[in-house]
Amino acid sequence: MPRPRFHFTPRRHWMNDPNGLVHHGGLWHLYFQHNPEGPDWGNMSWGHATSPDLEHWTEHPVALRHRVGEQIFSGSVVASGQGDDVLTAYYTSAYDDGRQAQSRATSHDGGFTWLTDPGNPVLDRGTTAFRDPKVIRYDDGHTARWVMLTVEADDRQVRLYSSDDLLSWEHLSTFGPLGASGVVWECPDLVRLPLDGDDDDPRWVLLLSTNPVGEDPDPSGSSMHYVVGHFDGTSFVPDSPELRPLDHGRDYYAAVTFDAAPDGEAVTIGWMSNWRYAHLFPSAPWRGAMSLPRVLALCTVHGRAALLQAPPRFVHQRLEHAAPTPVAVGVGPTELSLTGHTLLELRWDPVATGSLSLRLRGDTDAFVDLVHEPGSARLRLVRGGPATEAVHPDFPSTSTVPLPGNRPAQLLLSLDGPLLEVFVNDGEATASNLVLLGAAGVTASLGTARPGIVHVTAVDVETTTDLNALLPATALG
Repeated sequence: MPRPRFHFTPRRHWMNDPNGLVHHGGLWHLYFQHNPEGPDWGNMSWGHATSPDLEHWTEHPVALRHRVGEQIFSGSVVASGQGDDVLTAYYTSAYDDGRQAQSRATSHDGGFTWLTDPGNPVLDRGTTAFRDPKVIRYDDGHTARWVMLTVEADDRQVRLYSSDDLLSWEHLSTFGPLGASGVVWECPDLVRLPLDGDDDDPRWVLLLSTNPVGEDPDPSGSSMHYVVGHFDGTSFVPDSPELRPLDHGRDYYAAVTFDAAPDGEAVTIGWMSNWRYAHLFPSAPWRGAMSLPRVLALCTVHGRAALLQAPPRFVHQRLEHAAPTPVAVGVGPTELSLTGHTLLELRWDPVATGSLSLRLRGDTDAFVDLVHEPGSARLRLVRGGPATEAVHPDFPSTSTVPLPGNRPAQLLLSLDGPLLEVFVNDGEATASNLVLLGAAGVTASLGTARPGIVHVTAVDVETTTDLNALLPATALG
């Protein structure tokens, strides 16, 4: 299993949810759920990595380590304004007796070492699924306060609290339940975004991760959703009472935004896996990878506000330095040779070409098919083959992604070893999947129903992180 080159993976051992995302001191800080002692879930602690540009990552020693009787579950970090290098973290203390409560830690050196509050936990309801605190700043020009979002996961509820000092918290309101039962809600976030770029017409977007539970859980596994609405500093009111899919693939979870991102951008990063089979994915010595960072925007699509997710700036910069090649696709497929760590952009007119297909194959007995039928206004993404079936019975999959067929179309594929992310029409829709294409390069076979031109831009990405330059394994714990 090749290690991704331009996505973050831990040097070794298990990783899942991103935690404590914050931009501070010129660095993007990524904390993450981590088992510092093995390749499986357990001993949950906060790992830590930083990047100057969201592309090149350096892993640091474990930031918050599990202790006897307590694991360190997901949470968030804010630049609290108490000093140049003071950061405040809130995380879930998961105790051996089953209780979950919110605890606090403070860093005085810009996020590299942490002191836990001796009064922890600071917010405790005495329940067993009260978790995932995400702290945001609310300021409408009249009222300024810190707001903490948490979940009562089993009840499918988001509970909101407020604080003036990041020390004491008062309950504001509760949102939910909403949508399908048979799932838990996790990792909430609430993001203010201008609609169609108009700062005078903002909306608030609630991000939620859902994971099936019960005796017969949905085999599609964990996924992400969003709700657009209004937030007055106390209550969140949805424009429409529905959970909308955030990503149409199988492997995108727990994405939240960075606090204090430059220029006020809403930048997210998510875990590229699925709780249905994460423990079986055959990667070593690491298990777990982060997605590309994504920049969120809100635009009116078909008469309602819809979330757009654009890839990060470095992806656009790499594509801009490569000229697109017009490829005449005929009756037979056109083959492209890729390293397997590739950015591949396709632009074409479905009205002229009819259906378009792209098959990816490597040196394993597995494949990925992307097929667009203009009449269906959908892109079909298929993950299959015997190597895929060997991972888990539910690992083979077919996903559908909205893609209109009556206007020019654009697909951007980010393929980085076992990580495939598809961005449709500059982020109108996304699909993220783990794939098993091997380490010896990938052949992309491109075909169309009718002869036509497809403009192809392909950029192979060189290794961006020298693992030997990371901190020694003993330091990483």
